[in-house]
Amino acid sequence: MASYFRRLYQIDHLNDAWRKLHKKKHSRGFDQQSIERFGCQLDHNIERISQELRSGHFAFQPLLGFLLDKSDGSKRPLKIPAVRDRVVMKAIHLLVAHKFRKYDLPCSFGYIRRRSTADAVKRVRELASQGKTWVLEGDIAKFFDTVDRSLLMSRFVREIRLPSLANLISRALELEIGNLEAFSPHEKDMFPLADSGIPQGGVLSPLLANFYLYPFDRAMTNAGFDLVRYADDFVVMCESPERAHHAYDLAKRLLEGNLRLVLHSLAIGKKTKITLYSKGFTFLGLHFQGGLVRPTARAIDRFRENISRTANPRHGLNLRTMLVSLQHAIEGWANAYTAYDCLDVFRTLDQHIRQAVSQYCRFYDFMQTGHLPSARQMRILGVPCLESILQKRQSQQHTENVSHTRTHRNAIDLTTQSLKESAAV
Repeated sequence: MASYFRRLYQIDHLNDAWRKLHKKKHSRGFDQQSIERFGCQLDHNIERISQELRSGHFAFQPLLGFLLDKSDGSKRPLKIPAVRDRVVMKAIHLLVAHKFRKYDLPCSFGYIRRRSTADAVKRVRELASQGKTWVLEGDIAKFFDTVDRSLLMSRFVREIRLPSLANLISRALELEIGNLEAFSPHEKDMFPLADSGIPQGGVLSPLLANFYLYPFDRAMTNAGFDLVRYADDFVVMCESPERAHHAYDLAKRLLEGNLRLVLHSLAIGKKTKITLYSKGFTFLGLHFQGGLVRPTARAIDRFRENISRTANPRHGLNLRTMLVSLQHAIEGWANAYTAYDCLDVFRTLDQHIRQAVSQYCRFYDFMQTGHLPSARQMRILGVPCLESILQKRQSQQHTENVSHTRTHRNAIDLTTQSLKESAAV
């Protein structure tokens, strides 16, 4: 097992971890060293990490606390590691990921290679079409903050069997927040203590989260329930309200008994509830209603607010900066929602974007009062059109589907011809 630790500090392996990190060049941890700055002295930094790991003197830096705005108006506390620590965590991830794959059951979609939110949505729709139209919406209270770390690591040593890495992983999970004093008393309370949970924003956290919830996945599916889980957010699709209540009872027993978590109580208007598929429900930040899947009203409102704020001329952004910010916001929204039933939503939002751009241009006398920029003018300015993006991606998907169908038919034709020739011989 010690060979895993020896592989960890190899220069080639650490360089591979660096290449596979998600690198936003200005991203930084508490030590204020950015991805960009780390990369400027890459060979020196990698060599230093390797030497410290080999000698046993590697020490993780404190975490940078950050409050991320959520679509429902609340904030999610993130703990961001230093860049050098992310390299080590990614290096650990590359070594151990294959050992965790057997714990990724078909019902789990979050943080798993080649699975996505769109796949989870597709599975929910499939189950509804099969008559599983009663939905248990489950919400685990403060999951990442309340994971029992001792239970997690004891299972890690027992099942993953890498004791040489267990100590390093434990240390990575126990880090304090270095900038806690920068937050208000209320905001400080949003961050869990260092002796509990696993940090949101950590490189290893997604892998460990799915591993921790594997017993829940296995027990629910073994009991015959159609579970669809994405990280700590899950639904169970059932054929009757009675079956949905049974699913809730088992989920509560598993999560609160075996895994020492808390499932929100079952009640109308609460995060955990039972509802009919046709009456609508929210899952993964999407609203399911009458067979359609769209962004939630809150998500739409927040996007509108973001566009209005970005294009507000009184914020003092110059034209180029404003247009680049708009482009990023619109493309990000498109990437999140083009897979769903958003044509009407996109058309409405495109109109809002045009109005926001018009307000900015009128303020600086770039445009006459009362006029909205045309589609051509928006293209010249470099402002993407959501409806056009949607139509383009739908066309691409159609072309891919046709190509796949033709390839499949050709394969069948070749097989049939081969069988005929064999029979003739």
